[in-house]
Amino acid sequence: MWGPVAQQGPATKGRTVDETTPPEPHDETPQDVGGERLLPPPIPTPAPVLGPERRPEQAPDPEPNAGTTPRPPAPADTEPEPVPAAPFGPDTGPIPVLPQTIAYGVGAGPETGGYARIDPASVHQPRPEPSPPPAVDPLAAALGNASLLAIGYLLLRRRWLAVLAVLVTVGYLLVSALVVRNVFFHLVLVLWAGALAWHGWWLAAKSDAVSRPRRQRVIGGAALLPVLLVVTLLRLDAAGIESDSDAARDGGDCDRTVAEVQRLSFAHQLADPPLVVRGEHATRTCLRLAASAAALKAGLSGRSASLSEGFSGLAGLLQDEPAYDNVVRHVLDGFLADLSGREPCEVADVTQWLRDHRPDGDALGRAADVVPSLEPRALMSCGDRLVERGSFQPALARYKTLVAKYPSHELAPRAKESAQKAQWAIELEAVRSALGVSTGVRPPYCDAATPYTAAPPHGPPGRAYVAGSSEYTKRLPADWLVDDVAKATVVLCVSPSAQGSVAETCPYKEVGGLGRRSTISFHRIAIPVRAIELATGRVLSDSTLEIGGATCPEFITAKSGDVQEKVTPTDADVHAAFAPLVKR
Repeated sequence: MWGPVAQQGPATKGRTVDETTPPEPHDETPQDVGGERLLPPPIPTPAPVLGPERRPEQAPDPEPNAGTTPRPPAPADTEPEPVPAAPFGPDTGPIPVLPQTIAYGVGAGPETGGYARIDPASVHQPRPEPSPPPAVDPLAAALGNASLLAIGYLLLRRRWLAVLAVLVTVGYLLVSALVVRNVFFHLVLVLWAGALAWHGWWLAAKSDAVSRPRRQRVIGGAALLPVLLVVTLLRLDAAGIESDSDAARDGGDCDRTVAEVQRLSFAHQLADPPLVVRGEHATRTCLRLAASAAALKAGLSGRSASLSEGFSGLAGLLQDEPAYDNVVRHVLDGFLADLSGREPCEVADVTQWLRDHRPDGDALGRAADVVPSLEPRALMSCGDRLVERGSFQPALARYKTLVAKYPSHELAPRAKESAQKAQWAIELEAVRSALGVSTGVRPPYCDAATPYTAAPPHGPPGRAYVAGSSEYTKRLPADWLVDDVAKATVVLCVSPSAQGSVAETCPYKEVGGLGRRSTISFHRIAIPVRAIELATGRVLSDSTLEIGGATCPEFITAKSGDVQEKVTPTDADVHAAFAPLVKR
């Protein structure tokens, strides 16, 4: 800071210099010193002092010192004489404080006195000028944004726009790949890329022109070309996988179709969502077809419910997906090939279902075309196996079906004979079931006889099967009776014996004792017998046989009084009683 300094020197003795006194003018002309021209030293510039603007106050006139004569004031129209600046010397007193006015030396002159006043408020730090936007080539910005990587925004230093664009792109890709996977929604991504490219072009067009845009265009192209290349390769690879899947489907191999579709990855799903959707649809269709094939395979055992489920599934698939006709044909061929190697009764059941429920359409209708070539032999073989197992009723149904549906087939005569045998077996089984196995009890057959048409008509020499009591029938000749009803001509339903008519009455006297007399009656043996012809189930006789025998023996042990006794029959008496029924 510069301030007034009161100094005395040889040239200023008796004078006081304040800040209002202009400095002495210096001669600025160069001087020659020793042959060299010297310039006067520059006037030092004081450091600026900031503060509110104030008018300078005139310093009061110094009091005259003792022994000095006051200097008279100068006239108004005369200029004050310049006072040479005094050199610095020792302090002679306090330094007065300058007012809030800054003075800068700008050169001496009569107009300014070598000083100028500056308002401190006008002194301020200059604001940094905003950096101008970078110059970006519009084509480069458009190419960079078209890559969906927001490279154009990065070239324009629009970082927030770049982050926002990338987030929108990623979100849209995920929605397009996982949620809304159709062609139209996927095409919006192309429109989004075009919008980003246009916006990048528009922002770059407002910037300064780029003298050499090649470098920026290379950056934009380097961002766009790899994206296009990767997307193109992924789509081409996905198209190749779809082509292989379609070829496998057209060849009837649904398993290979599914295997090809499984090669599609999440990258393919991002690049071409609609194609991945078609692949998933192909997988679901093949799984649907596999379920129908499994139902048909289960139906090979003859279960009609599984057959109905399998063929209805194939019919529905052909209606919904006509392109899968070869696959359906392949499944049906496998079903028919497996059918020919199944057990005869299973083949008979399946062919019967196919005959009764002929599938609609040419593709499935041909399954019923194999019935005439498979069913007759299957029916015959199945009937024979059922007979071997003792299942005569199902066997009879098989034989009758063969005769009824294929009367001119070469197996029809044999089927007729087998059907008759099965019928006889059924009748015999019914007779045996009605007769039961217990002895001594009148069986249900005796009250409700069923015919056994295989048995010969009843006539001599007949053979009897005894049902019921065998107290006297066991005394019949062995060649009169049979143990197996299938060999009999008549069934004798024999009830327990009872007392018949009186054959003879004889008087007896008690031996010893009181010698009392008694009368004893000897009764014939009464046996209720029902004779049933086995072949027809007709009742031949329903009467009570009476068997006679010896009466009135010489001695008898009996109680006193009138006593009733049975005769004592001989074998001949028994034979004579049963002979008419057995027809001997």
